[in-house]
Amino acid sequence: MSSKIENVDMFSSLPEEILSHILSLMPTKYAVRTSILSKRWRYSWMFVTNFDFDGTCRNPFRGLDRFTKFVDRVLNDCKTSKINLFRLQFYETCVQKLSTSSWIDKAVRLNVCELDIRSIQLELPLSLFTCKTLTKLRLEHWACDGKDWGCPSSVDLPCLKTLDVVVHSDPFVNAFKLIGGCPMLESLSLEVTRRKKFAGCYIFNIPTLKRLKLTFALVITSDINKVVLRVPNLEYLFLGGVLCSLFQMEDVSSLVDVSVSLRHIAYDYLWVDSKWSVWS
Repeated sequence: MSSKIENVDMFSSLPEEILSHILSLMPTKYAVRTSILSKRWRYSWMFVTNFDFDGTCRNPFRGLDRFTKFVDRVLNDCKTSKINLFRLQFYETCVQKLSTSSWIDKAVRLNVCELDIRSIQLELPLSLFTCKTLTKLRLEHWACDGKDWGCPSSVDLPCLKTLDVVVHSDPFVNAFKLIGGCPMLESLSLEVTRRKKFAGCYIFNIPTLKRLKLTFALVITSDINKVVLRVPNLEYLFLGGVLCSLFQMEDVSSLVDVSVSLRHIAYDYLWVDSKWSVWS
């Protein structure tokens, strides 16, 4: 009996479904690189279900043009019929709005479940606002010109349960339109960076909501707004940043935990409701 031990490539012998799942756990840039390992690995990356494109300085692509061509090529060659996670991070690189929009539209057409977008320039395709498979959406937009992404008047996201969004202007222009089209929403994180004065009453009338994180970043403290909470199933509430709003708690009958992390309070008290004690 020979004592010779043969070297076995355990990964290459795995079924295609398992191999694709393993590749889905790493940044797309490295998953694609495995295509040079052997003929067996040449096309495996095309069946990944997670796409993670990181164009930040910690994961540089040596130029905007190279990064754009890479994403175009990957989305053109991929063979998957369903995307579990689609992440774009390039908040240090000014990728063209048209490119970003086309990439997101491709993800929607591939039945994306989770979408995570963090960028400087951002234009969202109309297809996103009627995506039937989307369950989790994160939008972080560092707008150099102060202009936010647009939102159509009609939004239909029937399966969306988690929404994490940052806006730099009047949230009635986009954020509240988006929220209104999410009938199954359970977790909401809204960060408002207000550079201009605008009046308005923020009404959160969301029966399904269980978690709410509300942050005011850069705000005009003389602009006092009222926040009305009609969230009977809300269990957790977080308030952060520079708070300059009055809170009217109309229905928070399920509330269990409240966390507050404020840099400044621009009013003598926050809660205004006969059912709640005044906190000063």
